Amino acid sequence: MSFFGKRLGQAGEDLAAGYLRKKGYKLVERNYRCKSGEVDLIVLDRKVVVFVEVKTRSDHSFGSPFEAVEARKQRKMIQAAQYFLHEKKLDQRDARFDVVGISWQGERPVVEHIENAFDVS
Repeated sequence: MSFFGKRLGQAGEDLAAGYLRKKGYKLVERNYRCKSGEVDLIVLDRKVVVFVEVKTRSDHSFGSPFEAVEARKQRKMIQAAQYFLHEKKLDQRDARFDVVGISWQGERPVVEHIENAFDVS
């Protein structure tokens, strides 16, 4: 990933974290990594543990941000989430997977949030 790509991704995660905070979510962890994979943001929506993938695009030449969260990425997120829940002894908590897509259109970012973007099944 290029320097620009990392900076764009970091800016997107910052925007997503702020957006979710304004919606009342509580940030638990950023860039959680384990042997199974990684999760951009882990937040609490009341008592539900939410694993959030953030995808940021400067344009749609590679598809929309949501198209980038394909089946392989979903499986890696699910594995990382299961590891996190077990590690933190939160196995009994309800959990879900959200995707926040950020598209830069000119000077202003457009933030889209899909709750329950995919299932564990």
